[in-house]
Amino acid sequence: MKSNRPINLPLSQVLSVNSSPIAIASILHRISGVVLFLLIPVMLWLLQNSLASPESFETVFDNVFVRFLAWIFVAAIAYHFVMGVKHLFADNGQHEELKSARMVSVVSLVIAAILIVASFVWVMF
Repeated sequence: MKSNRPINLPLSQVLSVNSSPIAIASILHRISGVVLFLLIPVMLWLLQNSLASPESFETVFDNVFVRFLAWIFVAAIAYHFVMGVKHLFADNGQHEELKSARMVSVVSLVIAAILIVASFVWVMF
């Protein structure tokens, strides 16, 4: 039996298929989960070093690179949380139609973007 599914898609076709807000939100949700998984040991190590004394706290968080890593971690948590709530609604059977799923994905992306910008201001300044 011959399948109609293409085996080797060119990159341009893969990108055109995955350019909907639903696909973008899903892919970025997975990426944020991987980023969180990889940064948890680093953030625990930084926390351990920063809690040794008040001087070590200032030494750790005076570094711009460390604050940038902390922002990446907080931004990934914010994004992963917002998209996780969106997925919980979908698991409950809400917003499963294509039109409402697109709308909820766009709203979730906007909320996540606002949280990411707010976390940048909070961590970096």
